[in-house]
Amino acid sequence: MLKEIQYLDWNNSNEILKKAYQAKLFVLIIGPKGTGKTSLVRDFAENMNMKLESINFSLRTRESHLIGTKTLTNGTVSFEEGLLIKSMKESSILYLDEINAAEADVLLRLDEALDDRRQIILKESTGEIVKAKEGWFVIATINPLTHSGTKELPPQLLSRFPVRI
Repeated sequence: MLKEIQYLDWNNSNEILKKAYQAKLFVLIIGPKGTGKTSLVRDFAENMNMKLESINFSLRTRESHLIGTKTLTNGTVSFEEGLLIKSMKESSILYLDEINAAEADVLLRLDEALDDRRQIILKESTGEIVKAKEGWFVIATINPLTHSGTKELPPQLLSRFPVRI
């Protein structure tokens, strides 16, 4: 039988996340693997009764995972939205796990959506401007630079996350 794991909020992190959400400020959670960052985010989403979209970053994560890609089905070309676009349109919580493992081109594209306009241009599709619905919230996690595959985040991207846990 699988035992349910419960997140123990030692540092009042859930309350910090709630206040950040109310203030419309994105959050960066910093810590090594295995310290409960993902459990905290899941617990927060459940407490807020909000849908959670997660992207686990690695060297293999591409812009298409975030934005979307064109597909061909029965001779018809369509655009399948990525998790960033879905999250912005649905006003869900977007969880960017291990964001400091992503490549620079992916981070640049992400930065476009995280600035104060909270919008992105779908140049991969119709050129439509997607604006995040009210209530859209982003939480990112990073591992210390001592972990393999991680790198320092660009200062402009770090500035998008004024709340740090």
